[in-house]
Amino acid sequence: MDERRFHLPDQENHFISGSALSKLLRRADGNATLVYLHILQQKGTLCIHGAMSALVLSEQELYAAVGVLATLGLVSGGDMSATAAPSPQKQSPPKTKPEPPQTDEPPQYTAAEIEREISTDSGFAALVKEVSGILNRILTAADLTTLMGIYRHLGLPLEVIYQLVSHATREHQDRHGAGKSPTLRGLEKIAYIWAREDITTLDAAMAHIDRRTQIKSEVGQLKKALDIRQDNLTPTQEKYLHRWLEQGFGAEVIALAYDKTMVKTGSLQWRYLDAIVSDWHKKGLTTIDAIEAAEPAQGQGAKPHLRKQKADVPAAPDRDEIARKRRLLEQMNGG
Repeated sequence: MDERRFHLPDQENHFISGSALSKLLRRADGNATLVYLHILQQKGTLCIHGAMSALVLSEQELYAAVGVLATLGLVSGGDMSATAAPSPQKQSPPKTKPEPPQTDEPPQYTAAEIEREISTDSGFAALVKEVSGILNRILTAADLTTLMGIYRHLGLPLEVIYQLVSHATREHQDRHGAGKSPTLRGLEKIAYIWAREDITTLDAAMAHIDRRTQIKSEVGQLKKALDIRQDNLTPTQEKYLHRWLEQGFGAEVIALAYDKTMVKTGSLQWRYLDAIVSDWHKKGLTTIDAIEAAEPAQGQGAKPHLRKQKADVPAAPDRDEIARKRRLLEQMNGG
């Protein structure tokens, strides 16, 4: 049996040290992480064929992963160089993209690590320059640490990060005014959301941005329908508007619900209005025609009654008739 014996930090306690965890997260190598956990589970023993089967890795991928662990200083011994990995006969299939981190706790980088990243990775150096230009300020050491976490820890492509920063900055300025820029921490929160929602390609990023732009336009139409003139909505108000849009209601239907709310309560009562819209949603009524057909008493059924009221009102006499009657009355009185 082809086995290797490794020495692991804190092996006797069978836990991952904070240092080891930080190194694995920074490297963001899924295979290396899997192999490290497997070696830890096996108490320092690595059976080549057993690990290949358990981790679904080729022999070449397994040796490469152990090499990464050795480079990081996470394993020693094992004499992996004694048996070289076989040369592949054909190109290995692309690795499956690792799952995005499930924690919002970003890694910490030293000034030396950031400087080395800028000097050795032209892509990251260009990213720093681009983000600084978009935000119109020089990035601080804390900003660079956060940006490097988005790039390395989350693994978002450069073009996706460009789109994220540009779009988030436009939205921030629309809300807070021209010249106002978001913080890197704020951008980092958005980056985690994008990573979890698999917005990790340029096409996905552009589709997401287009959808948010469309929603913004639709929200503007709903604000007009509700006669809302304030620039910024409260989080609760935004929640109502976004839910109504997701349910398929347009501005005309919301305007009708608003009219009913004003007649009943005399003011914009959000809960009352939402109750009307929710009732229509449960009944599958999402258009004016459908609502009027389902509620004739409040729609077309009221129109004949209005026409009857108008018919009962006598027509106002014209001015010539009034003058004629006045002259006749004066003649009868001898005037």
